[in-house]
Amino acid sequence: MRLDELARRIGGEVAGDPSIEITRVVPPEEAGPGTIVVLSDPRQIPAAEAARAAVILSQDSPPTSSPGIRVRNARVAFALALRALMLQKAPPPGVHPTGILGERVHLGAGVSVGPYAVIADDVTLGDRVQVHAHAVIEDHVQIGPDCVLHPHVAIRHGCTLGARVVLQTGTVIGSDGFGYAQDGERRHIPIPQVGTVALADDVEIGANSAVDRATLGVTRIGRGSKLDNFIHIAHNVEVGEDVAMAAACFVAGSTTIGNRVLIGGSVAIGDHIKIGDDAVVLGDSAIPTDIPPGAVVAGHPAWPRMAQRRAEAAFQRLPEVVQQLRKLEQRVRQLEGG
Repeated sequence: MRLDELARRIGGEVAGDPSIEITRVVPPEEAGPGTIVVLSDPRQIPAAEAARAAVILSQDSPPTSSPGIRVRNARVAFALALRALMLQKAPPPGVHPTGILGERVHLGAGVSVGPYAVIADDVTLGDRVQVHAHAVIEDHVQIGPDCVLHPHVAIRHGCTLGARVVLQTGTVIGSDGFGYAQDGERRHIPIPQVGTVALADDVEIGANSAVDRATLGVTRIGRGSKLDNFIHIAHNVEVGEDVAMAAACFVAGSTTIGNRVLIGGSVAIGDHIKIGDDAVVLGDSAIPTDIPPGAVVAGHPAWPRMAQRRAEAAFQRLPEVVQQLRKLEQRVRQLEGG
């Protein structure tokens, strides 16, 4: 790809020869002719120049003799450059001989169904959907165009996926929610989970994650949200748009997470909690109460981050404070005795 075409795709300005061909994005230590390097540290510029590589760098970086692309956000440019230059390895369209299709299955143009995949009755797959090996799609599922279901994905009955949804290996969409009622003898009586799950456009969910179907209604994941590996979304949870959730998070039932919320790894969120737009939950936190929009929280239980930092600093001085209290007690006793 020509440098000027790559610049157009990543939204940058060309500096130097626009006609040079770029084949791939590489780390600085692999730089060479035909490659491009994303430089976050200006001290890396001389090495890139010596390697005769092209560069992507921020608009305020020092001048360089290397051909390059200047951008506002180097990390976003890195992502877009990788997408533009990576080799697409989509499987060929068609149904593998070992694939099983039920009745009234509608396959869009360019759909690929891999080995031992199972698709039940009344399923619709949009154009260019990829269903990889051993995936299972139950009846009455609707899947939009350009979705990718990696091996061993399971989508239970009645769920819907928007466009460009990516489900990594082992993900389960529409598993039964954890709903039971205790009778007079404290026996657990199952509550049928008769709702569904809806994943909006551009949702991505990591490996071995589970999104439970609603007891009634719909469990929802909003447009553009990204969930990491080993995440559990319980029944009737609503996740907003552009949410990012790191690995090993657990969200209990009927919780609502607003738009653009960032959640670190190993976070546990209680049931019926409301987390406002643009909130940030730092990793290894427990959330037992609502979080207002824009708040940054951490801890067990979570509370405002700056207050937690002050508390941590005070805790580190606790032995010193105890010694001071003992000295004060001794002085008080001496004064009272005098």
